[in-house]
Amino acid sequence: MARGKGKKTSTLVLLGWAALMLALGLGAGLILGQQGCGKRETPAKQAPKPEPKKPDKKSAEPKAKPSLEAAKPPSKEPERPLPRLALVIDDLGYIQPELVTRLCSLPVAFSVAVLPFLEHTRESAEIAHRLGKEVMLHLPMEPIGYPGLGRDPGQNAILYNLPEPEVRRRVRLALDDIPYRVGVNNHMGSRITPDRTRMGWVLQELKARKCFFVDSRTEKDSVAYDVAEQLGIPAVQRRVFLDDDKAFPEMEKQWERALKLAEKEGFVLIIGHIYPETVEALEKLVPRAKGQVRFVTAGQLVH
Repeated sequence: MARGKGKKTSTLVLLGWAALMLALGLGAGLILGQQGCGKRETPAKQAPKPEPKKPDKKSAEPKAKPSLEAAKPPSKEPERPLPRLALVIDDLGYIQPELVTRLCSLPVAFSVAVLPFLEHTRESAEIAHRLGKEVMLHLPMEPIGYPGLGRDPGQNAILYNLPEPEVRRRVRLALDDIPYRVGVNNHMGSRITPDRTRMGWVLQELKARKCFFVDSRTEKDSVAYDVAEQLGIPAVQRRVFLDDDKAFPEMEKQWERALKLAEKEGFVLIIGHIYPETVEALEKLVPRAKGQVRFVTAGQLVH
């Protein structure tokens, strides 16, 4: 009987522990279920929406559109064109062709004036034309003091005492002797250029051949330029002689004088002669003047 009671007691203890464990399990489940339900039922707090800012009066005003003028880059002032310099080299025709070739090899525009009826007249004009230089007739005219020493203007010159038909004939002969010539200037001529009548005869012949005229201004009282203008002939006057003195420092001074006149007046015409000293000087002076003047021919200056 005692053994049966012991087994019964053990069974009751086990049942009690089982009931206790079941109760603990159910209690834990209820607690966890309530927490889970609480999380579902309580909505998450949302951050409050910011209230719209009232527009500031200053910022509410529309911004001014940038001016189109202000948007454009500042315009550059137009560059001033370079003044023009026309160089004329006289007395080709008697000098050897080698010096003519050396002269005409200078890489700028200029004009050469060729004396008619001489040994190298035509060859000089041919060389100049081939090397891109403008060819002119250097028309011989009587100077004051003719026929004194050093006052002979040359063959078939325009002399003061010649009748009109002979003056006109000699002008035509000289024009025909220079190939490629497009203009004329006077060689000597201080007795002729102040005389309106004789210059009228000469210039009318030039006009008939459509030549321009350069008054070399060998005489301060010359009217040649005025008569040419009256006749409607394109014309210009010499302003500077380059080589009255063939020393380089003196030629350099005259060259600088010409550059200053060009800067002041917009153009200048300077005359030199085909001396070896002048050619050598020009080989130094011409490169220096680049960027200061624009080299043009006499014909470009008058038209």
